[in-house]
Amino acid sequence: MKNDNYSTVLNWHYITISLIFGVVILLMVLYMPSLRSIDFNILENIRKFLPPIPQYIPGIINEIGRNYYIWPLIVSGGILTSHKYYLETFLLVFLTQASYVVVNLIKNIICRQRPCGESYPGYSFPSGHTLTATCFFGILIYLTIKHTHGFWKYFLTSVFFIFIVITGISRLWLGVHFLTDVLEGFLLGFIFVNFYIIMDKFFSRR
Repeated sequence: MKNDNYSTVLNWHYITISLIFGVVILLMVLYMPSLRSIDFNILENIRKFLPPIPQYIPGIINEIGRNYYIWPLIVSGGILTSHKYYLETFLLVFLTQASYVVVNLIKNIICRQRPCGESYPGYSFPSGHTLTATCFFGILIYLTIKHTHGFWKYFLTSVFFIFIVITGISRLWLGVHFLTDVLEGFLLGFIFVNFYIIMDKFFSRR
């Protein structure tokens, strides 16, 4: 019990730190006009560094990271349900869907234009694909560490982590987000993951 309480405090610390950095980035986006040109330069340099591969490759990663995540969600929910982890399944579905709602709410409040202009629909800040992927696959990392052992624990954790990273990179690769958009997506997704862990530990003790 003492270890659970200690780790829950750490999760709250992670949320607090993420919120602080997230608010700092948000204030920079809102009140630092020169940030857009800085973001443009950073994005151009990042895209020059990335290897010149066909756009459909990061596009596929992009679609799985957001629009097609429903299939991994169904599969993972089915696996959890088959092992009678009903609460964990509910929280996974609820928070993943909540992350989608929250990011669209923020986008429509901030209304930041994308670096590619209107050639790609929607607003830029924060990156919804990055947030949703971080939330969903971050929760899967936690559940993998909690419920698996040996090879599968390390293999699945690595795969899910890599997918979070390349989802964020794919948004830069396609030129539809600034680096600050992606960083904010990572931070908000990390907050959702920690909320999941806190709720799971709370209900598990009851």
